[in-house]
Amino acid sequence: MSALTIIVAVSVVMMTLALLASLALLLKTREDTTRAVLADKVFYTMIAIFVTWTIITPTSISYEIPLLAGLLGILTTVSFSRVLSKGRR
Repeated sequence: MSALTIIVAVSVVMMTLALLASLALLLKTREDTTRAVLADKVFYTMIAIFVTWTIITPTSISYEIPLLAGLLGILTTVSFSRVLSKGRR
């Protein structure tokens, strides 16, 4: 195993732990604003895990998925703002 493989594996494990902690807090909390922020965090953490994983795993769609997620990520931000404004425009 190379040093890069070890570093990527440790990074993926740390991000997975952060993702699980966010999911636990998402299920525990009752505030809508906290849930909206945590949903954004979970989405972007999953994308970060995928991008980190593609460093050591050659795939043909390595960067298309994060690009698409970045373009569609605006939907989560808009939904977050709708939650904060309670649906008002």
